[in-house]
Amino acid sequence: MSRGKPLAVTIAGAGLMGRWHARYAARTGARVAAVVDPDRAAARALAARFRGAAVFADLEKSLRTCPSSAVHVCTPPASHEASARIALEGGRHVLVEKPLAASTEGAKRLLDLASRGGLALSAVHQFPFQRGASRLALRRAELGEIVRLDFLLCSAGGQGLAPADSRETLLAMLPHPVSLFRVLAGGMPPASDWKILATGSQEISLACGGARPSLGIFLSLRGRPTRCRLDVIGTEATAHLDLFHGFSVIERRRPSRLSKAAAPFRFGIDLFATAAANLSRRAVVREAAYPGLAELIRLFHLSAAGRAAPPVTAEEILAAANLADRVRAEPADRDRTRGAGIIDSKAPGHPS
Repeated sequence: MSRGKPLAVTIAGAGLMGRWHARYAARTGARVAAVVDPDRAAARALAARFRGAAVFADLEKSLRTCPSSAVHVCTPPASHEASARIALEGGRHVLVEKPLAASTEGAKRLLDLASRGGLALSAVHQFPFQRGASRLALRRAELGEIVRLDFLLCSAGGQGLAPADSRETLLAMLPHPVSLFRVLAGGMPPASDWKILATGSQEISLACGGARPSLGIFLSLRGRPTRCRLDVIGTEATAHLDLFHGFSVIERRRPSRLSKAAAPFRFGIDLFATAAANLSRRAVVREAAYPGLAELIRLFHLSAAGRAAPPVTAEEILAAANLADRVRAEPADRDRTRGAGIIDSKAPGHPS
């Protein structure tokens, strides 16, 4: 494909993420050639925003009919592997919303299929591509020796779901800390090294104390307020990443009584100034939601054009899938959750 010709893409799934993928894909200069969704009204509504975009209810039919070079898979998670396989077998480069597949074996099948076909395949692990995370990666040495990373995500995404579906929703979040640990901790320990502290339908809590630095993950569907952050503790400074909004703040304080007394005020001022500047920047670049997604899509389109490697490596995809398999293999045990110091909302006496 020549540099002057826009990449033609198919958006598979006209829901929330399909809308954002289409919007950011067009912003990179790509042409949205087709929208695929069995809900034809939703597909038509999204396609209407992009001149010339065709509407299909079936992905295979769209690939036989519509000349696109890449497919964005934004279908429900359970259908990711099947949709990606159809696209790869149709000779398309593929970007898949997380998780790439429902198991490590499924992810391996897709990666092997892409490799054999010489096609770009990537998953949407967008957090390292946020401005705050990428800038922190460049400034990592300023923190000194990294001693601890803690990832926290409290989401409202489980409302109205059955327990099994809630647990899968939590498992689908695991690629986020995996992707950040690989960048900021210098690697990701194998799944077997992680201790599972809680694995219910409302919380998943994991720890890896044998790693250097030590790592922690806490995912919750009931913690409020909703938030997503990563704290990176170093011997010289600590970084706080706000991953919902895409910025980071670094605290540098020499131990003293005065610095301890002033720390909350200094941190508050730094946080306010950074958040305000970040909001202004996002308004200018029209990044209304999902910081990091637009940059990841831009890099994926470069890989589809043969000008770069896929933005998310096979090793990272498999590390996330392995960890999800490790947690999935454990029973959803309420006693385990209570033993980890987490209140069980179904336990007797818990206020509703």
